[in-house]
Amino acid sequence: MSSFSSTRVSSRMDHRDKSIRTLRFFIIIGIFFLVFASYLVWSVWSVSIPAQKFIIEKWYTVSVLSDKLGFGIASWRYTLWLRFFGPKNIDIRTGTYETKTPTTISDFLTKTLTKPLYIDQTITILPGWSSYDIDAYLAGKWIGKVGDFLDASRINFSQYQTDFPFLAGVTSLEGFLYPDTYRIRPEWTADDAIRVMLKEFNKKIGESYKTIDTKKAYETLILASIVEREERNDLNQPIVAGILSKRVKEGIAMWADATVCYGYAKTQKQCTPSFIGSVIREKNAYNTRAKQGYPPTPISNVPLSAWNAAAKPEASPYYYYLHGSDGEIHYGRTNDEHIANKQKYLN
Repeated sequence: MSSFSSTRVSSRMDHRDKSIRTLRFFIIIGIFFLVFASYLVWSVWSVSIPAQKFIIEKWYTVSVLSDKLGFGIASWRYTLWLRFFGPKNIDIRTGTYETKTPTTISDFLTKTLTKPLYIDQTITILPGWSSYDIDAYLAGKWIGKVGDFLDASRINFSQYQTDFPFLAGVTSLEGFLYPDTYRIRPEWTADDAIRVMLKEFNKKIGESYKTIDTKKAYETLILASIVEREERNDLNQPIVAGILSKRVKEGIAMWADATVCYGYAKTQKQCTPSFIGSVIREKNAYNTRAKQGYPPTPISNVPLSAWNAAAKPEASPYYYYLHGSDGEIHYGRTNDEHIANKQKYLN
């Protein structure tokens, strides 16, 4: 046999050996993925979700359900299973769901999520809102009718005082209805809404409130409500709180126009500059131009930033402030400086 023929035979054998090795490699890889896929499917499929209620938040997606609802599966396993083997086109709606018996993840996604126990609703109570604002807002959300929230605040007040000790010694819920976004159920009443706001106040401010003398704590809450209505910028609130508290201490009227409307049970939309101008000379307990000291109650709800500002007001040489046409706040040490600021910044 010639060397050329021998080389050709050897080449064919090498090629065949290489093909066999390649085939073996892919077979091994195939077996590995088959075993891995079987493990992945089994490990997820074998998980049993217990009978209980689940709350789906509005920003949840299918990919986060395992972590958020506590399925007890490693995130990477759930993600891979969902990517390659999970059901497709799952529509998630905000609401409360219930598994009445233990169920598989697949059944949870394809069956439980199609039948919510009830569709939850969200309400957003904005900072600086008074009870009158909240009452109008909730009525617009079909949580009772106009006046129901105010009635519940008054009729159930003694019970709220029993359930929430920080209300001891006060005569109104004003200031304690914490601003936030809340999940509510369709059957909720004004009483339910009030309780969830009071619980949030206790959570966010309650501990700090209870560490202060009762009279001082309530005075701080009143100041915080005025600060929130007078200045929405968190960075400026401490100095505004310092100005207002200093004026009160020195026997100077606060001149906080935001307090005026509360005495007339006006919402923020109704509290226009023209309305304030029409009643600014009238005397009532909430007109801080016509009386010294603080009004008898807060005038709005209080977020944490305003509470912190009122609890720790910033000392300054200023006695006056105004918001100019430029959108900025401008301070004055004297009445003359204040008048000059008006001429310069109010166009």
